[in-house]
Amino acid sequence: MALRSQILTSSLPFLSTLSFTRPALLQSLRSIKPDITNPDAVIDTLFGPGSVGASKALVESWEEEGLKVLNGPIEGKEDLGEVLRRRIEYSSKVGEHLVEAYANLSTPSSTPSIPLPSLPILKTLLSSIKLPPSYSPPSSSSSLSRSTTNPNPNGNASSVLDQISSMTGNRLPLLSINPLGPLGYAWRIADEALFLTEQKRKQKGVVRRGYWNEPTGPGPEWYTKRIGLSLVYLSSESHLLQPYSALSSSSNPHLSNALNSLETNLKRYQSTLSSLERTEENLGDTAGFFDFVFRSIGGIARSRYM
Repeated sequence: MALRSQILTSSLPFLSTLSFTRPALLQSLRSIKPDITNPDAVIDTLFGPGSVGASKALVESWEEEGLKVLNGPIEGKEDLGEVLRRRIEYSSKVGEHLVEAYANLSTPSSTPSIPLPSLPILKTLLSSIKLPPSYSPPSSSSSLSRSTTNPNPNGNASSVLDQISSMTGNRLPLLSINPLGPLGYAWRIADEALFLTEQKRKQKGVVRRGYWNEPTGPGPEWYTKRIGLSLVYLSSESHLLQPYSALSSSSNPHLSNALNSLETNLKRYQSTLSSLERTEENLGDTAGFFDFVFRSIGGIARSRYM
């Protein structure tokens, strides 16, 4: 196993205390190779400098391991409720740090930006705006005298614009979030859970066919099931996003509420699916009736040489 994969795997037990952060990777590296003299340099090489790349790598590794937890040992038929229950119990082990995992899922991979204006007339207008002197704490008389004699050497808005341009490479970063990140996370869980409980039991080579015996791919019900189950899971796991004191409780006190919510939401989900399936059967019977009528009319027309 590569060192990067070893570090990510070994860092999962530290998430409950160190969260999805760079220190969790450092602690993991020290436990694997205690003889390394400069662990920060190794983490920079493997995950990039700073904490953004390290946090995202931890969340992705944690999520991937969570998909493996879904496929647990159960005797006989896999139950959808039991599969999702295992996944919620897995999420509860990171405690209130689950909020940081959601934050990383909502963070886009790249930050959009727009070019800063460089019009001479704008700089001329900004140069006429005088900024107030910067605050200096009254710690010493020398600092007070400096602020009095030279209150703000770059005391106009134009100089501030020049400083921002030099720091950002003449581009203005825009704050943005990815609201589909948590939904995509729940979709992957729902897709794997439905595969384990439905598709895995089907015989290989069986082709799904439509009303007229034509081969079909995933129909509307395929997407409906996954979207509905994704919302069921997100609604249930949202109970784990509440803070709690790890010192006063060794286990997650919100786990029972999350499991109760899962059970209630699954009943509603399955009831809704049953209603939709009955509606689909009625539509299929109606389509069959119209097909029979049209075929009969065609047969009558041919028998009358029309």
